[in-house]
Amino acid sequence: MKTQASVQNVIDSESYQVVPSDDGLVRITIEQLSVLNFSHIISGLDNISADDFNSEHAKFTGYTEWLFESVSAITIGWDWHWVWKNGAMKCCLKDLPRSNLQLQESGFDVSPRRNDQLLKQAIEQFSWQATTAAAIRNRYRESPMNNY
Repeated sequence: MKTQASVQNVIDSESYQVVPSDDGLVRITIEQLSVLNFSHIISGLDNISADDFNSEHAKFTGYTEWLFESVSAITIGWDWHWVWKNGAMKCCLKDLPRSNLQLQESGFDVSPRRNDQLLKQAIEQFSWQATTAAAIRNRYRESPMNNY
């Protein structure tokens, strides 16, 4: 079944009219996704112990959520983990993202597996680590991100 993208073809973040389809998903191309200006909503830590803050072998995990809002909204969220590497924290995407996006190629919906792959690639190109680290520092009195 061919489903047309519900976003204007002009690649201009300010001009987008994001409209969900009847199934609640927003259909756009990866090129359109790459120019949208997402805003940070929230980031948080998963449960960690006080000992983890002082360990060179600690692995911190958490989540982050981002939003692009126009007529409707696009949300993307994912889990992440921070690990100590060579005396510094390094942030990595963990698992698959969650979103109300259905990406399209050549006017057709991509498979669920391809959708996850494309979203993951887009997140890896997105500069989210510093904003996430700042949100964690601001949200928690003691934070593993204090040295990041």
